[in-house]
Amino acid sequence: MRLWKAIRSDYNLLRDGPPGHRFRSYVEYRRTRRGSGISVARVVNLMSGAGLIVFGLAIGWLPGPGGFLAVIGLALLALEIPWLATVMDSGERAVRRLWHSARGRPPASGAGD
Repeated sequence: MRLWKAIRSDYNLLRDGPPGHRFRSYVEYRRTRRGSGISVARVVNLMSGAGLIVFGLAIGWLPGPGGFLAVIGLALLALEIPWLATVMDSGERAVRRLWHSARGRPPASGAGD
């Protein structure tokens, strides 16, 4: 029960973060909470992320969730690697700008920064 509560709390923190800055803010939060050293949770995140990327790329040519799995793998790696978190934030801003331009309206204040 405590694990699910922690997962829900972390998810809410990531979800409610400012668009375009949420991954980097979350990485900084995790580093202050857990420290920057090696831990079992960090190794599991890194290995899971790398595994999902490899698996997603291996089945990417098939119809289905290949690309989606690779993006989830990148997100897991971004939880542990600050520069990748910055890249994910830049990607989020670009996707938001593209989405809003396709819909024909400007992004909300701060959403495309």
